[in-house]
Amino acid sequence: MPHGPWMRIAIAAAGLAALCITRSAVAREADTGSGNGQPVARSYGQYLVERTRTNHPELIGLDLHATPPNAPRSVIIASTDRDRVGRESDLRALEVVKTNKPAVAVDGPAGQRIEVDVPLQDKSGNTIGAMQAVYAYAKGEDEARFLSQAEALRGEMQRQIPTVAKLVQPVRPTEGLDIGGTQSLPTTKEIVSGKTLAENEQEGYAEAVKHVAGVAPANSKGSANDSIYIRGIKLNLFSNYRINGGLPIAGVITMPNEDKARLETLKGANALQFGVASPAGIINMITKRAGENDVTSVSGAASSFGQFGGTFDVGRRFGDERQLGVRVNGSATSLENGVRGLGGDGEFVSTGLDYRFDRLTLQGDFEYYRKHVPEQAGISLLDPVNGVVPITPVPDPRNLLSGPWAIYTPATTNAQLRADYLIADNLKVAAEAGRSYSDRSRFTTRIGGYDLNTGAGGIVRVSTVSQNYRNSFGMLELQSAFSTWILAHELTFGGSVTDRRAETPLNRKEFILPQRQNIFDPIALDPPTFTGAPNALPLQISRDGGGYIYDTISFHPRAPRLLLGMRYTEDYENNGKAYDPVSCVKCGPNTSWVALPSFGALWDVIPGLTLFGSYMEGLEAGGTAPANAYNANEILPAQVSKQKELGIRTSYFRGVTASISLFEIDKANAVTDPNPNAYCGGNPMCYVNSGQINYKGLEATLNADLTRLFTVDVGWQWLRAIQNSPDPKFNGLVPENTPKSVGNVRLGFRVPGVSGLTLNAGASGVTSRFVNFQQQGSIPGYILYSAGASWVVTDRALNLRRLTFLLNIDNLTNQRYWNSVQTGTYGIGMDRTIKMTMKMDY
Repeated sequence: MPHGPWMRIAIAAAGLAALCITRSAVAREADTGSGNGQPVARSYGQYLVERTRTNHPELIGLDLHATPPNAPRSVIIASTDRDRVGRESDLRALEVVKTNKPAVAVDGPAGQRIEVDVPLQDKSGNTIGAMQAVYAYAKGEDEARFLSQAEALRGEMQRQIPTVAKLVQPVRPTEGLDIGGTQSLPTTKEIVSGKTLAENEQEGYAEAVKHVAGVAPANSKGSANDSIYIRGIKLNLFSNYRINGGLPIAGVITMPNEDKARLETLKGANALQFGVASPAGIINMITKRAGENDVTSVSGAASSFGQFGGTFDVGRRFGDERQLGVRVNGSATSLENGVRGLGGDGEFVSTGLDYRFDRLTLQGDFEYYRKHVPEQAGISLLDPVNGVVPITPVPDPRNLLSGPWAIYTPATTNAQLRADYLIADNLKVAAEAGRSYSDRSRFTTRIGGYDLNTGAGGIVRVSTVSQNYRNSFGMLELQSAFSTWILAHELTFGGSVTDRRAETPLNRKEFILPQRQNIFDPIALDPPTFTGAPNALPLQISRDGGGYIYDTISFHPRAPRLLLGMRYTEDYENNGKAYDPVSCVKCGPNTSWVALPSFGALWDVIPGLTLFGSYMEGLEAGGTAPANAYNANEILPAQVSKQKELGIRTSYFRGVTASISLFEIDKANAVTDPNPNAYCGGNPMCYVNSGQINYKGLEATLNADLTRLFTVDVGWQWLRAIQNSPDPKFNGLVPENTPKSVGNVRLGFRVPGVSGLTLNAGASGVTSRFVNFQQQGSIPGYILYSAGASWVVTDRALNLRRLTFLLNIDNLTNQRYWNSVQTGTYGIGMDRTIKMTMKMDY
């Protein structure tokens, strides 16, 4: 079994290159100044401000005022509004520094904002400047409360400021910043964090990202293993979900949110920087770390269906210089997804570690999570009549169609280590290694052949499988920022290897139960009695490794920045089948070498307005054959995908961020062919690649503070998808489960007179979708409404830093709808759901 020795050579070359160019990079560091070509490094003070703003969403604005070493006067050295950095400090801030006393001012006669200025001190207690914090304010509110908030915030920052000189120094990459070109790419990126993650702590990632533009569901609501579409393309469960931008998780279970600081939905070029992955996007899960302040949180959550559970979150730093950080999270949940009789349990535990040396930071993550829960049966499409599939009426989603015997027992263990070594302030080497283990045993139950009107007579087919997956990942990368003549470079150069293995020791194909099921009035089904010895599928291996380089080049702050990149990849695929020159030409081990170019541009036209465009090629992981396919559970080989994107994003207006992008994607078209197919030895229902699909779309987002009381968030996508297939059954048709349009809107209202109380309401919609790749019918679109409230208070009597109450109601009008349709099976939506969460931060 070849391991591709060149892969090890490529990774070793990255390390050798780091050593070879260190001397020249350090020499340049002494020569570079503030010329037009020099990259502008983010200061430590700016890093603190941005991190503080993320952790304190109640802040409208935050400025740090100080006099830098050898400077004649006090200026704004860091701000949430970067255009203010460098301006001279105002008289109020200067007076606060002079008197060492705070100042509070309400902005304007309308009194919609309050500004609190407090002295800023370093760790030693020396006053080094002033901190200005701005909050939303309602006339008549207690000003002393805002002063207390600002003073507490000042205390948090003081513990992180050794000296005033530190604030204006470039932030070290070991303190949280990558310095390569991956940080300023012409791409689309949306972040979910804070309250949205807290609302879905025990629901998983799919609920958390459901309001991201272009996201659509792929499974029944409440599935034990959620999956989603982005830009009309289903994310691959074994390559598109990453921990901290590295290890791909082997996804057999809904990924938990409890230990995540944020979820990044990376689209465009971002999605193709990770080796083999679907071009739709990457869900990048950033884990929590112990901060400068101790964390102790407990929470409880419950739903109207009877689900309940609890979580804990503890973070501490140890050592004389607090160099060792430990973050531990855990949860236990009694699962009830709404289907009567599908109760189960789920557990989760994680540990995040980091150790800081002067120029070296070590980080480690460990996660374990499992579920033990029955699975609902799927309702199959009826056979087409005169070329048209009759659409089944939506049954009661709370009725159990399978049985308590249909147990699903997925478990996942993830472990990852990373080291970052700062050779110079503009040169860093990063190394990473990780492994994801997943296993599952499941019964797949599908019901077909039922009467369209009465639902009776459904033929129940059951298959069972046990599977083991292992993803291994390694990376060695050099990140640098330097100048050559008038050009500034942000360069990333490295090598990575990902090895994915799938074993299926037990595989029983469909068994037809003697009972018949009525999908509208179901009965309790007896467990299947399989006969004969089970089959096993051969070990399947997919491995990609290669070297890559990305360089973001600029020559003037107001001129376009250019992205140039190349990934050279070796792709090794072995599906375990015997090679046959006629019936199975892609069986057996296959190795291919692929050069994947990328380029783009990013132009800050004016402060707060950016144009971007990109073109990138990448390898897409092959799809996994569904349970009703002849070659069930087989993983298809990887294929090349291409993506173009052109867009604009703006934060020019205060309190408003918006973006619009056009994109085009070409990717492999994996279909279940109802006719005999040579790939499966002439058998029908073969899951196989058939040409490509072309996606063209328009995507837009808007996030705005309309007033001090009202906020609005909007996401929308229009999509045109067409199959370009050599098979006339599919060519020119729209692929299954691909809506022309998806969108959502949410409104927030800060209740005046009730501190910390916010109400929200929203709507999300999906247009109709074809039920198969032959365009033989479509399920209708739907609009779902939601409402909720959050209330954040401080309870000093209970020694609580923050007490949070969350209430959410999904599917407010209790609509019945088909959530999705894929591989010949409907996904059903769920009835009205009420979710409640209480979180206590000590």
